[in-house]
Amino acid sequence: MQDFINLVALVCAALASMGFGVYAAYAIIKAAFALMHWHAQQSAPAKIKPTTQTAPVS
Repeated sequence: MQDFINLVALVCAALASMGFGVYAAYAIIKAAFALMHWHAQQSAPAKIKPTTQTAPVS
């Protein structure tokens, strides 16, 4: 019986460890994409309005 309890505890510990790893990787990736999004907004050039004018076609 003790071996079965140890096996269940080991399986639960392995699943919890994998779950924590998945959530930690998700948090790291989400933070990296947020940082890239912020960096892209900071380094993007200002929107330039077109200065060319078009003549009306009659």
